[in-house]
Amino acid sequence: MIRTQYYVQGAFGMPFFCGPAELSVLGQWVTADIQLSPLDVLEAIDLVTEAKANPGFAPEDLDGNAHTATISPQGVRVENHYVEHVQGDFTLDDAFRVLVDFWDYCCQANPAKADARRRQYADEHGHDPLAGIRDIQDTAFEIRAGHTAIGARLVGVAADLADAVGEMYPSEAEDAVLVWNQVPIRLTYRYDIAVMLDDLVPLLEEIRRPEFSGTEVFWGSDTFSAEWKLTREGGDLRIRARWHSTLGNHESSLTERGDATVGAEEFVREWAKVLWRIVTDVKTGSVELADDDLLVRAKVLLGDDDDQGHGCP
Repeated sequence: MIRTQYYVQGAFGMPFFCGPAELSVLGQWVTADIQLSPLDVLEAIDLVTEAKANPGFAPEDLDGNAHTATISPQGVRVENHYVEHVQGDFTLDDAFRVLVDFWDYCCQANPAKADARRRQYADEHGHDPLAGIRDIQDTAFEIRAGHTAIGARLVGVAADLADAVGEMYPSEAEDAVLVWNQVPIRLTYRYDIAVMLDDLVPLLEEIRRPEFSGTEVFWGSDTFSAEWKLTREGGDLRIRARWHSTLGNHESSLTERGDATVGAEEFVREWAKVLWRIVTDVKTGSVELADDDLLVRAKVLLGDDDDQGHGCP
């Protein structure tokens, strides 16, 4: 499931605004009229940014299927064409936050399209509205773990850490995101990371050893299936991947982007974000593990022998 700060994937796979009630009209304008069109999102972000920077900016109307949004230095006014009381005035800062968050949703829904349209917009307008805001174009490897508090639930007793992860996180919980050479790949905690843990923790332990030179790992989830060959090159890791399946079917885009190169320590730190979320939720939920071996080893990787998370990013 796609989830950002203000949007969640709803019925029929469409985005649904789940942010504060006072911003609901603004959020509905974005989903109803801008929709999953990266160029339209970028145009709206560009106009709001210009209105913030230029007190003399002439008000501009964006007319859509159901709303008219008027962007001016005073803010953004949204009016529904059909329901008179559905309208509102919003600050430029609020509009900017909602629009950038919706861009993040677009990137998760169709990363290749979002990246291509961003480059197209920059070529046609001579600037990138997201420069300095969402600079993922140079990102070879990154993990976004999602918010710890979203979705975790009490499970009582579990067989081991992987079993606990499969039970703690419902399908609507916020996903983690792996960015590979600019392509974001969603990883569900319940179905992907729960399967990956038995290989992930030993992999990170192995990479941290001074004598480490290379290894191979197979990720065997149905929605994240890949073979990675990791080779140490000085302080870096070069990862050669064969992609079999991913959420969103991004295998072709990932293959086109080629190998990923990332610092060995950075690779461990990025995955530690996921471990930290899991270890935190296990503790918060007072989950008891019949076999706590993987949990203990995860804490060691985090530098957290006392359950404090001092080594977590």
